Amino acid sequence: MSSKTKRGVVQSVRRFFWLPEEAPRRPAPAWPLLQTWLYCMAVGLVPTVLGWDDGEGPALMMTITVLEMLRTVIEGVRHRWPAVVAALAVGWGINRLAYAAVPDVDSPWDDYFVYAVWTLAALATVAAVSRLPRRQAF
Repeated sequence: MSSKTKRGVVQSVRRFFWLPEEAPRRPAPAWPLLQTWLYCMAVGLVPTVLGWDDGEGPALMMTITVLEMLRTVIEGVRHRWPAVVAALAVGWGINRLAYAAVPDVDSPWDDYFVYAVWTLAALATVAAVSRLPRRQAF
């Protein structure tokens, strides 16, 4: 690996964890998040329609959602880490609430709809938290 490639990888990893102070911090754009949600619906629908009952659809939907949230972290949106933590907490809460309300989930369609709501709530939370005003120093 050349030193130029190595430097690029190191800078990308540093940017992932520590965004430079001078980097612009904008809110997460809503349209890519909506596109991701629609893509999750399509990807999760295929195993559900085919009748695969091993949870491939919900797992794919959740994976795509988490990768999209990590992409927003890499972009450096405003309140990026609190947005991801809040989105995962909201998604987990919706998942627990849905399975507590309907404890006898037998159909893959039930899983699909639970994770459709999970995905939408998580992505909406990322968009909402990233739109909170910046903290003002005293």
